[in-house]
Amino acid sequence: MTAMIPPPTILLEDINLRSSIARELPHELYIETTNRCNLKCRTCPQYFGMAEEFADLTLAQVERIIRQFLSVRRIVLHGIGEPLLNKDLPAIIRAVKAHGAHALFNSNGLLLRGHLVEPIVDAGLDEVRVSVDSASAETYKLVRGVDGFATIIANLHALAGLKQRLGTTAPRVSLWITGMKTNVGELPQLVRLAHEIGVAEVYLQRLVYSGRGLAVQDEALYGQAGEAELDAVHEAEVLARELGVSLRGSGEATAGALLPDGSAARSYTACRRPWSLMYVTANGNVLPCCIAPFTGAHYDGLVLGNVFEQSVEEIWNGQRYHQWRAAMLSERPPEACAGCGEGWSL
Repeated sequence: MTAMIPPPTILLEDINLRSSIARELPHELYIETTNRCNLKCRTCPQYFGMAEEFADLTLAQVERIIRQFLSVRRIVLHGIGEPLLNKDLPAIIRAVKAHGAHALFNSNGLLLRGHLVEPIVDAGLDEVRVSVDSASAETYKLVRGVDGFATIIANLHALAGLKQRLGTTAPRVSLWITGMKTNVGELPQLVRLAHEIGVAEVYLQRLVYSGRGLAVQDEALYGQAGEAELDAVHEAEVLARELGVSLRGSGEATAGALLPDGSAARSYTACRRPWSLMYVTANGNVLPCCIAPFTGAHYDGLVLGNVFEQSVEEIWNGQRYHQWRAAMLSERPPEACAGCGEGWSL
């Protein structure tokens, strides 16, 4: 077990807002249904080598986890991996819906076709977020490493046709692009493409950079976007309004809000994730959030417990969570959180 340091001093101005102890279990749950993937994107830990063994969660394991969350409202079925690779995914979605929670996952979209699609629609999936990171085949291949852009667009057309045939509006579909200097110039084109295929939402995410592959600070836009990048975002915002497409930033911010001229000091203090959600990996490890594995911080220091070794309640207010939250209320945040909001995302 990793040695734990004493909790740092908590800043007085934060005591009334947050505490090292969370009063209730989170209402949002991330479950990494698989950490296997059919891509090795140049911004993802899959590209650099995984910290955990490859695994799929079974339906029984997922049910064991969610039974402990009596008031969960939203369950996100992804992490580092492609959820559609898990053969139990339709049954897992049904279990989430039976629990009364909103069900969604991110997908790279390459497998969103054929015999895999109708079962997840029938299961009641509320939302699917398709990460494309481009609006052209050339840029897609550069970022994602394969020539798959045309396949994704064809799959999205087919999904729209399936929903129309079944008379359903679910799952809601959105397109996601990780903003980099390499691809942000294609944001207006992506908005237009979304409109053409009947997708009503496009999201611009901040790059989580770790100094590896394309996930490097020189590619980041936050606080260092040039005139051309800012113009592309502005053009996309104007076009989105004209076409009736919702263009947002991650965390429901406006797209432009992700590209400020500077960054606020100690912006990690705005984070509420260790008080509002729990992230469970395919091996049962609990991490503070889905961003942490992308930061390059030492993985052992991110693990706050394991749901197959402890109860959720034991983990949620256990020593490691207690010390993680206390550090976030101090001038000495955890390594993975120190640049959050400045280096990547709030």
